[in-house]
Amino acid sequence: MDGGDRVEKQMTQGKPYKIILLFALPLMLGNLFNQLYYTVDSVIVGRFVGTNALSAVGSTDWLNYLFMSIIMLFPQGFGILIAKTYGKKDKENLNKVIQNSLFLSLIILIVVLILSESLTKPFLLLLNTPEDIIDLAEIYIRIIFAGIPLNMIYHMTSSILRSFGDSKSPLIAMIVAAVLNVVLDLLFIITFKLGIAGAAIATVIAQGFSALVTTFFVFRHRLFTFKGFSLDKAIIKELMLLALPVALQGIIISLGGLAIQGKVNTYGTLFVAGFTAGNKIYGLLEVCATSYGLAITTFVSQNYGAKRFDRIKKGTNSGAVLSVLTSLVISLIIIFAGKYIVMLFLDKNTTDYNYVLEVGTSYLKVMAYFLFSLYLLYNYRSAIQGLSNTIIPMTSGVLELIVRVVCAYTIPLAIGSSGLFYSEVLAWFGAAIFLIISFYLLYRRKLLNNLGVISR
Repeated sequence: MDGGDRVEKQMTQGKPYKIILLFALPLMLGNLFNQLYYTVDSVIVGRFVGTNALSAVGSTDWLNYLFMSIIMLFPQGFGILIAKTYGKKDKENLNKVIQNSLFLSLIILIVVLILSESLTKPFLLLLNTPEDIIDLAEIYIRIIFAGIPLNMIYHMTSSILRSFGDSKSPLIAMIVAAVLNVVLDLLFIITFKLGIAGAAIATVIAQGFSALVTTFFVFRHRLFTFKGFSLDKAIIKELMLLALPVALQGIIISLGGLAIQGKVNTYGTLFVAGFTAGNKIYGLLEVCATSYGLAITTFVSQNYGAKRFDRIKKGTNSGAVLSVLTSLVISLIIIFAGKYIVMLFLDKNTTDYNYVLEVGTSYLKVMAYFLFSLYLLYNYRSAIQGLSNTIIPMTSGVLELIVRVVCAYTIPLAIGSSGLFYSEVLAWFGAAIFLIISFYLLYRRKLLNNLGVISR
């Protein structure tokens, strides 16, 4: 770990606004390029393969998120303890925490591979996937799932880098991978005529390169060593207590999304195509929110480890202000330019082109009006996780699930298919209010406990 000083960054000193913003900016760019994997796939598939192919890609979105969220969120949960231990400057235990995190990641990887392989077709059938696209959907998602090991390597190594305060190395990985993905998409789909399978293959290859780059940086900077590796039951328990609720939160949110996807699929292939275009752009809208969230988690975790409670509150409040301002700018762009962005996904010669365009544009506008609540949700959920509490965020996931499903199956009865759009944003709004209240109550309890006023 001798070379770690080149990338390590302490967040226990300096102005919170500046630290959070500078840490988040590379993450935003990295997450933007990461999201471009799937967005570019959809744009090229929609324009050069057809509406059915675009619908097939979109029909797998939440199934993809279900398994990929496990691969992404367990390492994110492990990163909470890594950052906290780093904040304490406990180098001996830090190495053990990373070693045991890698061991748990391997076990999780094996389980997810088995589940994704065995549950793909049953899920597609359960979700009422239209008969004319179900075979295409299965081809696409099975190839994507073949890249799960590469995803796990990328997310675990990125989590290690971020915990040390390095958000630039994952950015480099994402830039390389995203550019490669675009080139391969064009090559496999337009030149080699591989269709929807070509898009999936391009994504998996690009993910492999991103994993290779982040792994290179972890070992180049010697952030940990395998020397003296041993399983530590106490560390494993603490890692799982932090990471399991984070992963369960993602699974719960995914189940809500799957319920909505099942409802969306009942409206037919054209509606699915429009909804897919809006949903892919939603992934881009979320980029800054997830980036601020990762920055807040690292900031709060390090300061919690250093017992800098004054900085925890300042940092969280700073993150909230930055999040809201950013969301307002993005919302204005979407309100005025959303229609033209959706058009990028569609072939003008498509049957019922205007209907598909209207579905995608309407969905985007609804999300734009409520986007601030999504950004506040990420900010406060991440701050709570940084305080080593992952139960409250998991509970917020349950709340999101309930609101999302109830609204998806009731609002359309009153206003038609467009009611589905409101099920998503109302889930954000409800969870955001819950998390804001929970953070300040939890912060006060942690502060009083640190002062010796109350016991745990």
